[in-house]
Amino acid sequence: MINDSRTALYEYLYGLFFDVVTKNVYMMREPQDLTKSDTTDGFLVVRVGDVNDASEFRGEAYGWAVCFVEAFIPQISRGRLNMALYNTFEEGISNVIDEATNATTGIYHVHEGSVVSLDGDEMSTANNAYFVFVKSFVVQIDAQES
Repeated sequence: MINDSRTALYEYLYGLFFDVVTKNVYMMREPQDLTKSDTTDGFLVVRVGDVNDASEFRGEAYGWAVCFVEAFIPQISRGRLNMALYNTFEEGISNVIDEATNATTGIYHVHEGSVVSLDGDEMSTANNAYFVFVKSFVVQIDAQES
């Protein structure tokens, strides 16, 4: 049986990005109250789509989920994009996904094959304007290790 715990998957993703890309990492959704660091340095939100069980009766037990990481990048004055911070987030996220793709231990395995990105503007719950960069990737979940 696969480890279908969404909490465990969120903790795995949190551990990938926390203190590697930024210390401002949130799970599931943007926080209601933003810290000063969130508004000046930006933050990440990790999300998990449906966990799909792809186990076979005679094969190994495994599943997969499409996961998303959203980088909220604060704007410079007059709505200009902070390109330095944008590049830091983009490179950091890409490096984390690349390293996780090459990892061979554990029950979670990142697959970069379906990485898609998009971007746009968004207002936070605290009425701050952010440029949002989103990347998606697939995480395969294998049977629990014995």
